[in-house]
Amino acid sequence: MCQEKYYGPKGFAGFFNFGPHEIAKMKQMARHFMHGFMGSYIPFNIEDLGDSYLITVPLAGRTKEEIKVSLINKHLNVKAEKPKIAERENLKEKLKDKNSDQDWCMPFFRKGFSFIDVDMDIPLPSDADTETLVSKMSNGLLKITMGKKPAKKIDISEN
Repeated sequence: MCQEKYYGPKGFAGFFNFGPHEIAKMKQMARHFMHGFMGSYIPFNIEDLGDSYLITVPLAGRTKEEIKVSLINKHLNVKAEKPKIAERENLKEKLKDKNSDQDWCMPFFRKGFSFIDVDMDIPLPSDADTETLVSKMSNGLLKITMGKKPAKKIDISEN
């Protein structure tokens, strides 16, 4: 009777008794678990409105003065620092005043969302007219509108 052996990292036969299927499951579980810890993603939406585009980026807790939008090589760069929350700052100060040995930390597992520093690039559609960019901030949403450039027709000649 022949028993199949799996080889782990660096060729340790029998040291890691995990097959390719189990390893794939573990990688998927690790990605799911580390999603909130390893980098963060701010979703954005690009809508085609016919003669223009609307880009929407949720930036809760920030004001228009805290957000910087710039155009770099057909990409919009959006930067915003993590907003200051007075209640959190007061709690940190109280903990410092107590001179306790406990460090200020977030719960390891939590529900909800957390504020992060934002530095993201949004690729623009190829027909976006960057000369007509207009941005507005309201109700925690950054809305950027821009027109479309008309397509240039190219005539085809016969030989």
